[in-house]
Amino acid sequence: MNQPARPLPPGDCLPSGYWQELATTDFARVDPARTIALLPVAAIEQHGPHLPLATDALINEGVVSEALRRLPATASVLVLPALTIGDSLEHTAFPGTLSAELDDLLGLWLAVGRCVARAGVNKLVIFNSHGGQRAHVDLAALRLRVAHGLLVVRAHSFSFGVPAVPPGLFSADELAHGLHGGAVETSLVMHLRPDLVRMDRLARFPSLGSVLAQRGGLLGVEKPVGIGWMTQDINRDGVCGDATAATPEKGALLLQHMAGRLVQLLAEVETMDPPAASAGPVA
Repeated sequence: MNQPARPLPPGDCLPSGYWQELATTDFARVDPARTIALLPVAAIEQHGPHLPLATDALINEGVVSEALRRLPATASVLVLPALTIGDSLEHTAFPGTLSAELDDLLGLWLAVGRCVARAGVNKLVIFNSHGGQRAHVDLAALRLRVAHGLLVVRAHSFSFGVPAVPPGLFSADELAHGLHGGAVETSLVMHLRPDLVRMDRLARFPSLGSVLAQRGGLLGVEKPVGIGWMTQDINRDGVCGDATAATPEKGALLLQHMAGRLVQLLAEVETMDPPAASAGPVA
């Protein structure tokens, strides 16, 4: 079914939508001060016995799709083709995981950013939903800033927090240590793709992070002082968190919250100016 066309933003700037659905001549309507490219990056990796390999990609797609629906008609956000295979080295002990080498992945992201700049778009949001590649996003953002003068925003889905209403949607321990395949991610997939959740395999998957936190020392899995870990080091099933606490209703609330935060972020990016052309050091 054909989707109704979004009204044009003021000044005949490109309306929000998907980059790949445009014609090359459409880019004559890019407004360098306002148009934002959004690059979704995710992962295809094991999420235990109950969730699909595409969990991170599904969450990313769901948040971006909902955010697009909620953008004001004045926005000009172009969603690039999602790059759903990421660097999932920490999950490679589990069959089915697809993982790219750091240099290959970073090279691809940089190439996409270069093409964005060549199209006349000066603002790029990298929207990442895989915790194992936060550092990759940092590297890409800085290099694209230096090489092309882009304003590059580092955005991670898991940094958008959880809704405050209703209180206690997820326990404090789950939020701190349910890092992978626990109640949060399971709730989101229950809402987005319930057909892919294996309900008979839901379980509580204790995390090494929770054990270390109970000791009260400095050492943790990721903070305040962390370790280099493979997923099986934290839990032998490759899952951290209580999947039995997940519900589709929680997932729906969380998705709406995350999409709202992304819309807010994009509005803030629209008002920012790209970096100055000079690449010289600050005196």
